[in-house]
Amino acid sequence: MARPANILIVDDSPTSRAKLTEILEAQGYLVAVAVSAEEAIPLFFDQEFNMVITELMLPGMSGLTLLKIIKERRPECDVVIISSNASSFNTLKSLRQGAYDFIVKPIDDETVLYNVIERSLEKQEQGRKKEHLVTELTEKNKGLHDSLAMMKTVNQICLLLTSTFDIAVILQKLTETAVEHLQAKRGYLLLLDKSGMNLHIKVCTGIDPVGTVSFNLAIGKGISGQVVSSGKPVVVEKISDTAFSARIAEEDPAGELLVAPSILSVPLHVKDRVAGAVTISGGCGGKPFTDEHLEFLSMLSRYASIAIENAGVVYNLKKKS
Repeated sequence: MARPANILIVDDSPTSRAKLTEILEAQGYLVAVAVSAEEAIPLFFDQEFNMVITELMLPGMSGLTLLKIIKERRPECDVVIISSNASSFNTLKSLRQGAYDFIVKPIDDETVLYNVIERSLEKQEQGRKKEHLVTELTEKNKGLHDSLAMMKTVNQICLLLTSTFDIAVILQKLTETAVEHLQAKRGYLLLLDKSGMNLHIKVCTGIDPVGTVSFNLAIGKGISGQVVSSGKPVVVEKISDTAFSARIAEEDPAGELLVAPSILSVPLHVKDRVAGAVTISGGCGGKPFTDEHLEFLSMLSRYASIAIENAGVVYNLKKKS
């Protein structure tokens, strides 16, 4: 184990307590003692014990009653009953009520006690490993389920984007569906002007469109300008992150576009060049965006790029005809 096992001894006999303590500490175990069940209970609830070794016959509350309380509150903790009264009735009753083992006093062979403790600790370790494995598998299954749900959503949105050859509608649907499905608060789509040096907001949701008319962001500036310049998506998990504060101020000096707790921004490609960016903020349902959310938005942007190219092909064919 990573740390020495912590064992509680409950015995009203000073001689027996001292002997058990000596045996256990010689093996490196951490030992706490109590002379009665009444004294043991607060100790047990105050500390993390791997095992309790209790005398069957105690003054006041019996060892069996203590066993019942322990198993009800912490079923993973093993309880070993020790007693000089080793009748089959006592042994059977102890085991039926959940005792891990029953050891007869006096303990002449210390290896008997060591073997019981080691078997118990090994069982507990295997239980922890199994629990960890189950948790890990559950998380992986949830991840697979979430990924499958995300792919289904992406496919549905793909059909939505490719259902029209109107580029303005494609851009509008891309922005609105991204904000809706990521449960964000605000979103906007920026396109480069003819000079290829400045970005302007063409579509927005959750934002007053009147305030975006005069918006102008130089390429390389702000969050969106950096994404367009580099061609790489960006996730700002915490809008309060000082590493992004300057860029956020460049893009949104009035605090009207980007809201806490986080931001996603991905490039929008048209053929072989970056034509703009999609930027959303407010987190997913109020929680910070993750890399999975960034990948989701990137996939939507890629599908939108395909839809835009298809719309361009249709437009050119109509123009020729």
